[in-house]
Amino acid sequence: MVFEQIFGPKWLEKKPGLTFLLGFVYAELGIISALLIFPENPSLISIGFISILILPSLNQLLSMETNQDIKRKKFSLIYLFKDHYDILSVYAFLFLGILLAYGIFAAVLPAAHTERVFEVQLDIYFSNVGRSIDPYVGTIQGAAVQGASVAGIAYSQAADFWSIFLNNLKVILVCLVFSLVYGAGSILFLTWNASVWGTIFGYVAKRTADTGPEIVNFFVIMACVFPHMISEALSYFMAVFAGGIISKAVIREKFDSRMFNHVLLDGFVIFFLALVLLLIAAWLEVYIFPFFTC
Repeated sequence: MVFEQIFGPKWLEKKPGLTFLLGFVYAELGIISALLIFPENPSLISIGFISILILPSLNQLLSMETNQDIKRKKFSLIYLFKDHYDILSVYAFLFLGILLAYGIFAAVLPAAHTERVFEVQLDIYFSNVGRSIDPYVGTIQGAAVQGASVAGIAYSQAADFWSIFLNNLKVILVCLVFSLVYGAGSILFLTWNASVWGTIFGYVAKRTADTGPEIVNFFVIMACVFPHMISEALSYFMAVFAGGIISKAVIREKFDSRMFNHVLLDGFVIFFLALVLLLIAAWLEVYIFPFFTC
């Protein structure tokens, strides 16, 4: 694959910040390819195209991170953070790049086109707020599996702390299970997550165009929700990464060996930290976010 050769895992590891641009470009290519090849159902096909572009490099990155875990002689939270900061940054910047691409498409396209091109993503929004309600009132959902049967809430005026946390806990468990089973293939789930957030933010920006330009509204919405959104998203990345390195260890190492147990411990610690971050995200959403108005 051409992109895999140009943007290899070592390049991504050394320059994680540039993966924001990479995520944006991949998303644009995925959306345009889906529109050209499968114009009848681009909303889901685009997710597949984007994931295919990202998967090879991310798979190699997970292998490199697993090697670092195996080589480390003893467990240390400091070294755990230093060793894996780069790949978590890659996940975060890829996510934001994909989110931005979907957001711009949703904000710039005419409303009728947006609702057709991103029909599946917007179904999550409409199922919670309806089609004729003020777009600032209601629920913006963060992730979905099998027709949004499991979804992470990104904003809800009515939900309390525990309902938000427990709902998002379902998502983080799905992230873990997906990464254990599919390894780096779980990027499909995170790509879907980014597409839903980006599309809904862009669509809301379009529906409130009377208050300002769509793109400006989009970034205003992003600024308002960013603290708890990125905290919630990071917890998902950590869960995916934890499952990913455990999945690699299961394939490569002998069960119950020292190296296997070392990676397993790292995975459990990372997942525990993801749960802590999810609690923080829910707290920010319930107790801090209501003080901000968009």
